[in-house]
Amino acid sequence: MAVLSEQAVVVILAAGKGTRMGREDRAKVCFEIDGVAAINRIIETFKRCRFGRFLVVVGALAEQVMTTVARDHPEAVFVYQAPQLGTGHAGRVAAEALQGMGHAGPVLMTLGDKYIEREAIEQLVDGYVKQQADLALLTVPRTRSAAASSGRVLVDGSGQAVGIIERVDLARQAIADELRERMKKGTPDRKAVQETIRKHLPKTEKQSRAAGELLGLGRTGERISRKALATVLEMEKYNLTVDGRRYTSRQIERRGRQFNPSLYLFGAEVFYRGMALLENDNAQGEYYVTDVVKRLGEVMEDGGERRYRVRTVAAERAEVIQGFNSPDELLSIQDYVRRRKKVRPRDRAVAGGGRGLKKSQYAAVADWLKKVEGNGAALKRWLRRIYGEHPELHERKRRELRKVLRCYGRRFGFEEKVVIVRAPGRINLMGRHVDHRGGYNNFLALNRETIAVAGRREDDTVVAVNTDPKWFKPQQFGITDQIGRFAWDDWVNFINSDWVRSLLQSGAGQWGNYLKAAVLRVQHKYQDVKLRGMNVALTGSVPMAAGLSSSSTLVVAALRATIALNQLELDAQQFVDLCGEGEWFVGSRGGAGDHAAITLGQRGKVVQVGYYPFRVGAPIDAPRDYQVMIADSHVKAAKSAAAKSQFNGRVAAYNLGLALLRQRSPEAARMVEHVRDLNPQRLGSTSAVYRLLGEAPERMTRKEFEQVLSGEHKEMMAVSFSSHRDPVWYPVRGVLLFGAAECRRSQIGIELLARGEVERFGELMTISHDGDRVSRAGRDGRYAAWQAEASDAALHRLIGDLASEDPERVRGAQLERQPGCYGCSTEEIDRMVDIACGVEGVAGAQIAGAGLGGCVMILARKEAVGTVRRALTKSYYRPRKLKPAIIECTTVEGARLAEF
Repeated sequence: MAVLSEQAVVVILAAGKGTRMGREDRAKVCFEIDGVAAINRIIETFKRCRFGRFLVVVGALAEQVMTTVARDHPEAVFVYQAPQLGTGHAGRVAAEALQGMGHAGPVLMTLGDKYIEREAIEQLVDGYVKQQADLALLTVPRTRSAAASSGRVLVDGSGQAVGIIERVDLARQAIADELRERMKKGTPDRKAVQETIRKHLPKTEKQSRAAGELLGLGRTGERISRKALATVLEMEKYNLTVDGRRYTSRQIERRGRQFNPSLYLFGAEVFYRGMALLENDNAQGEYYVTDVVKRLGEVMEDGGERRYRVRTVAAERAEVIQGFNSPDELLSIQDYVRRRKKVRPRDRAVAGGGRGLKKSQYAAVADWLKKVEGNGAALKRWLRRIYGEHPELHERKRRELRKVLRCYGRRFGFEEKVVIVRAPGRINLMGRHVDHRGGYNNFLALNRETIAVAGRREDDTVVAVNTDPKWFKPQQFGITDQIGRFAWDDWVNFINSDWVRSLLQSGAGQWGNYLKAAVLRVQHKYQDVKLRGMNVALTGSVPMAAGLSSSSTLVVAALRATIALNQLELDAQQFVDLCGEGEWFVGSRGGAGDHAAITLGQRGKVVQVGYYPFRVGAPIDAPRDYQVMIADSHVKAAKSAAAKSQFNGRVAAYNLGLALLRQRSPEAARMVEHVRDLNPQRLGSTSAVYRLLGEAPERMTRKEFEQVLSGEHKEMMAVSFSSHRDPVWYPVRGVLLFGAAECRRSQIGIELLARGEVERFGELMTISHDGDRVSRAGRDGRYAAWQAEASDAALHRLIGDLASEDPERVRGAQLERQPGCYGCSTEEIDRMVDIACGVEGVAGAQIAGAGLGGCVMILARKEAVGTVRRALTKSYYRPRKLKPAIIECTTVEGARLAEF
């Protein structure tokens, strides 16, 4: 082998576009396998086999390919293929270049979109030498992957390879064979032809081309002319002839037991002759390198014998050479490579999973049940650590654990090993709608939570059941099936794609969409890992559509389980970011504040989290003399398209308004990157904030934005507009004022609590709610539409108040005391806030969650709790004949794997 490798040149065909990878800006051969570009990995493997000369044929995205290769292998030589007329044409370009160089040694040729192991190269060289072949081609045994994508190699009785039948050609032959059989019973109609095509054509192949060739013969439901159909079936492409013999698809399947992975070794003269013999007499007008086997076999000596010995070399394992044409195929290769590597200690850190988990985290369902039912010391310590000293709550949690473990055991087996993940609901005391604007959240994690029991599968299917099957029907999906063919490293493009829209439309309202959001985001993050699926059983006590983030607890629990069972590693920021971005899959465009609260909460503490950059402040003790209460309005926080559209429209108003400010004001362009930068510290004074906000219009239509925003904002506008229906107008200035003020409130709020100034904190809570308020009671007690003012006159008054020397006017004009106009409350929520704030001992109240229904959050002195309950029952629940739904919150630890 050493002598051959010194004399040989390796030709790598890398000119194709690779459109099925979903990235027009990346050459297929430059996609990475375990951190190394596929083409560079191939060259490295050949170098380990002592090959040192490389000729790379480039075409589409040639500069990118050359830069990628030259960075690691500067000795490689490049030749340009133009136009790109198929792999055979690329081989011909290489042959002409090598002839020009005077190359007379062996030529080893392959494609750049491969994963090749050293074993494959060594076996091919060994077989070439031992069989004294003129052309040797490696073949692999039948596997599902090989059968779906590789050509069948036909060999005659003497061992001569006489042809390669591509998978699509075989499918076309099968279509023709079946239609011929149908014609014996009568001429099939167009629908029957269509069914036949769908049956045989590979899913990976565009069906439209073959369908158009046949289905153009008649309209749907009509009989096709027997003569016309017979004419089509006699076309050469539907009649495979190899070595002078015509074959049916079944005969080819029986004879073609070897599969072609595209690794060839030629003598130089044979290579030049073979490439010259290729023709493009096919419907696509392209040259195929696989035809070289047939063409060389047809060259005869004067005595009638074949001139060239074309031989196959059978690899024992199909995995030694693998190709990829789509993201899921690349992912399978990545996973294979990763599993062949030894697991490093760091890979078992943080989230851990499978072999990296402790026995106290990963055990059989039956063993978990024994611990829960036995109520031993380890379980009691865990309950106290997570939930505090609340015996009644401990018993409730034991019941929930028993229920969900039994649910899993009945569905998937009691001997299955599982992890248990708990994800609590959350309350954000201050900082609504601003986590995605660079603001802060000040949150508590609550004892109402989602509990998931999850076990690892060996395939990539996720199967989920719920302890309440009446409302939550079983869910199942395949990760690969959900991925589709999307832009492999652009999550936003994926979730905005027609593919995802169709997925969501077909499964509208399914709770499984939140599981998909988590799992697919992890798969997208770890492109070098093929995620294993999982079996999951869930139970939950977080009220749905109440503004306590029940849906986000599903995302956090599913993502935590996925990370653990797949032995992956994320730090806190990465985990929270993936949760927030994952939930974009279901259509909302919020930030990661809810997920941060669910993940990072601490029992008895208020935790402040900031964004851009992500940072977690030192937790402070929750006010001891005060109780946080949650009162459900029974108006469900809608997840409908209309509600998401309104919510996403407010997010768009942030994006569009800030872009407009930066375009109109040099100061804003220089000083303001996020909405939180609209603050006195950054701009010099509070008056400067109001003057800058005055540059933004109160209202603006979509059409007006398109007219005034410059071209550099075109992509941002397209993304923003795509997330919601076109409103009548955007409340631009009011939204920006709310965001700036809320960022300020969320920043200083925790300082007030730390100093014990709970009443001042409560006052800011109520002002914050006024920013979402949509109604207010008049003198007659009736509620009418209302929103805070953000007019030019209002801003001028604030600037005037700041310039006055009246302490009250100056205090009232501070940024944190301005509600702004976000407008995501409801009349019912507004009433409940007003009722609660009318009770002595209530520091403040506001809407909980993103709005459009849900709950009210109330901060009250503990001695006032009973009075608040009675007031809400008398003035809100009883008149509407609603059941009072008021929760006194117990703070708990954030999302964790159970460990006891």
